[in-house]
Amino acid sequence: MKRLLVVIIVATLAYCGWWFYAAHDMRNSVADWFTEQLTAGVQADYTDLTVRGFPNRTDLTITDPVLLAADGSLGWRAPFLQVLGLTYKQGHVIVAWPDTQTLTTPNGDIAVASDGLRASVIHDNGTIVRSNLEALVLNLNGPEVSVALADVNLALQNIDVTPSSYRVALSIGSIAASSPEGVPEIGPDSLASLRAEFELSLDQPLTFDALAGAAVQVTDIALTRSEISYGAVTFKVTGNATLDNAGLATGQVTLTAENWRDAIAAARNAGDLPPALSEGLIELLTMLSTFGGNRDALDVTLGLNRGTVLIGPIPVGQLPPLRWR
Repeated sequence: MKRLLVVIIVATLAYCGWWFYAAHDMRNSVADWFTEQLTAGVQADYTDLTVRGFPNRTDLTITDPVLLAADGSLGWRAPFLQVLGLTYKQGHVIVAWPDTQTLTTPNGDIAVASDGLRASVIHDNGTIVRSNLEALVLNLNGPEVSVALADVNLALQNIDVTPSSYRVALSIGSIAASSPEGVPEIGPDSLASLRAEFELSLDQPLTFDALAGAAVQVTDIALTRSEISYGAVTFKVTGNATLDNAGLATGQVTLTAENWRDAIAAARNAGDLPPALSEGLIELLTMLSTFGGNRDALDVTLGLNRGTVLIGPIPVGQLPPLRWR
């Protein structure tokens, strides 16, 4: 009996020691990362780092985190950020964001308001195997436009083609946009819903070190399914592209839709599309549908050559570089 008691006491002390070591190591790793960002010229700050959850959890809370590029063009700040884990389930963490946070962009600050914004990340020694992000509501209020999203789900999973290939699925139940005066209400008459499935090839596997350092770049995109719906009309987009070192796309994209004129007219009459934008869409889609032989149906394949959009040999537009800075 005494031996059993001694074993229990020793095991308990060992576990307590391991937890406090793990908590201390986690806290120091995050603090060191912020210091590394400062050394690299990034404004990186916080007011407090805490690890709680003994005995079964290691829950890290970063209070008042701020990240800002040296030139002030890109940044992020929030009241807190939480990384939640289970001591008995290594390699699986939950990241939880606050209801409000702010993104800094070259065009001004974007206020982010959300409900239930969190992500689950499963990794193998720092290499991300799969991840899921969700939010019941995600509102982005910027200086030029406000966007409201509902039922947001994003899933990413490594596939066996190469260690740096990933399958991605995105769904957004409702999307609405408005002028900066206010964030629109999400409801059955919202502008659109979105479903997309695609595969990405990256220049390196997704690891925590890679995400914290130089930006991971996309080298190939295969868009197997993409549907944007408004009412009874669905725009479908499929295609594939290879990106060069500058992020310029080469490949092809196919667009299809029925009764797209009715959809744009309904969106404009409901106030979901500004008149200037709807007129521009009508002109663009009319030109594209003409090549398909039916002005009311859209079925056209566009070529991509180093970012230039082509209908046959005719250039009709230019895509921006698809590259993280």
